[in-house]
Amino acid sequence: MTRPAHLIYGVNDVPPPLKLAVLGLQQVTLISIYLVIMVIVVQKAGASPLAARNAVSLAMLALGVGAVLQSRRWGPVGSGNLAPPVLSAIYLQASLAAVSLGGLPLVFGMTVFAGAVEATLARFLHRLRFIFPPAVIGVIVTTVGFEVGLIGIRQVLDVAGQVGSRHFEIHFLVANLTLAAMMGFSIWGKGLMRLFGTLLGLVLGLAVAFPAGLISPPALAHIRQAPLVALPHISHISYSFDITLALPFLVAALAAALRTIGVVTTCQQLNDPEWQQPDMTSIRGGVLADGLGCALGGLLGVVGMSSSPSAVGAARATGATSRVIAGAVGVWFVVLAGVPKLAAIFLALPPAVVGAALIFTGSLLVVGGIQIMARTTLDLRKTFIIGVPLLLALSHQVFPAYYRSLPQWLKLFAGSSLSIATLLAVGLNLAFRLGLRRRFEMTITLTGELGGPVTKLRQVLQEWEVTTAAADRAVATLRQICRHLRDHQTSEGPVRLRAVYDEVDLSLDLAYQGSLSGLSLSGPRGSGEADRLPFSEGMSASWQCLCPDQGVCSQDGAQCRIHLVF
Repeated sequence: MTRPAHLIYGVNDVPPPLKLAVLGLQQVTLISIYLVIMVIVVQKAGASPLAARNAVSLAMLALGVGAVLQSRRWGPVGSGNLAPPVLSAIYLQASLAAVSLGGLPLVFGMTVFAGAVEATLARFLHRLRFIFPPAVIGVIVTTVGFEVGLIGIRQVLDVAGQVGSRHFEIHFLVANLTLAAMMGFSIWGKGLMRLFGTLLGLVLGLAVAFPAGLISPPALAHIRQAPLVALPHISHISYSFDITLALPFLVAALAAALRTIGVVTTCQQLNDPEWQQPDMTSIRGGVLADGLGCALGGLLGVVGMSSSPSAVGAARATGATSRVIAGAVGVWFVVLAGVPKLAAIFLALPPAVVGAALIFTGSLLVVGGIQIMARTTLDLRKTFIIGVPLLLALSHQVFPAYYRSLPQWLKLFAGSSLSIATLLAVGLNLAFRLGLRRRFEMTITLTGELGGPVTKLRQVLQEWEVTTAAADRAVATLRQICRHLRDHQTSEGPVRLRAVYDEVDLSLDLAYQGSLSGLSLSGPRGSGEADRLPFSEGMSASWQCLCPDQGVCSQDGAQCRIHLVF
């Protein structure tokens, strides 16, 4: 793997100590924005000022450990990339539900459960691909965006019945100013100003809220009373579990795993200019590390964490994707976890500022989900897979009283918008897969020109809307195999081709009379692997870029068969 020209420090490079410290601090600053999620949860729980400060400090510690865990390759754990976690908005709605039902102990216990679920999912990623096509993933991400955005809107609009009062006017003005600043910095900002647009918006909102009187005197007193240096305590931490919240946290864990897959894949693309397809070993390690980090965070009294796309974007913008930076992130967070005044400042953020930040984040998630859904052709089948779940998910927000009146067993499945959207999207996708598989067969005469059959296969794959990358590899591999059989005269007649596509995998089956000379696999293959597999021995070097995701050769007498999966 060669380092891309746009990177100053690639994934395996080690920056000088001073630059390493600055790059680590930059990532910490970006990640710290999401500490507002911990603030919302502890405030909802009515935690004491000391417990709240300790919770925020422990969140910093958990984030540092999670960053290091993701950057390493300790056996099966870790992606080996700079993909630090943040306190994830994916878990916010489920955590608030847990606070209402059982306080912080239930949040922590269910977070440990969610982390364990995600870590378990890492082992079965290759078997879940057909369940989560882009349409389903887009529904999940969009629903998370709706949940986060609506929570932010409630923070902005809920002013304890003071609508029309002077206090409400100031509150509403600060919220709009904060949101406008975040959007403005993101759209028109340059360099670091754009990169840290969200943080600058928070700082500006806080600077306006303070003289406007939106920061309560008790909050200011807590900042003054908080010691400058002190180790966080864990005396407030306890755990509980409630089966009624199992599904919302399970769905959140699934969404976190899907996001981690995207984050790690992006890291691979950034660090390899010749990238063609995902390294599933790294992805599995990344999802496992993400789940373990989330479970560890729960044990430390922290809400759910997940890998951050924005942190990877920051690494791309600065040209520094070195995984060593994660070590600096860990050191910075360990240091900051011992500064209670910093935690007290986060806890003093007024609802107007926090709400604006959540609206900003929610809008990004909604549009991100729409972009994912738009990657595929939106036929009538996908229209229902997307439209029905989103409408019923929104109905949970519009008619909450109806859902509270449901039988207890049904609340297990309809306890949140995210649960409703995920279950419906997955269920409809599986139901609509009936009759989806498409087939094509043709006979290839090796004595003639190969251009005709190859062109015909490409036309069929275009009609099936196979991704360009998979279609190109399939067509090139077919051409290469047919040339090999023709040039080495290992086929005694025509080759029968059978292509099958189910919107996840494209398989090519070639059958002919002759021998497999020069087409033997180079080693054993694990079941269900989706890694790049070198298919043959003794062929040209260009073959390496044409290899399928899975390949099997077999011979029974003179009958030869080649099975390829892309």
